[in-house]
Amino acid sequence: MIPAQHPYEANYKQEENGRMVYRSKPVIAWDDEGQALVVDERSGRLVPANNGRTFTGLSEGGHPVVAAIPGGGWSARYKNEDGTFTVDPLVAWTVRSNGTLTPVDTDSTGVCDAPTAMGNFDGLVAPGAETRTAQQDSSA
Repeated sequence: MIPAQHPYEANYKQEENGRMVYRSKPVIAWDDEGQALVVDERSGRLVPANNGRTFTGLSEGGHPVVAAIPGGGWSARYKNEDGTFTVDPLVAWTVRSNGTLTPVDTDSTGVCDAPTAMGNFDGLVAPGAETRTAQQDSSA
């Protein structure tokens, strides 16, 4: 058995209540013949990913989050419909297994998400940058 070093996912589809439902499971390892292995929750063992009629194939998976660090004073800037901007502090940065950092902010209901996924995302603001810009504008 060879541990999975690069993230792959086994993809499945099945009909539930008259509609198609798509699911995926992470590939945990590869057997000696090169078959992808996933966890079978019922048996508590690794089984070949293609062990079943619902298997549709493998795809490259996302790198899992391995850590989170504080936002460090960074903010996300959003452009409003009226042309003004809103700046919200980042609550954290997530660190993925490949070293990629993703900013995380929160909305007024406490839901956390990556601001870069929002349609009106305008950019990241470094700590103190909005203060420097305001001071420069007022001295002009």
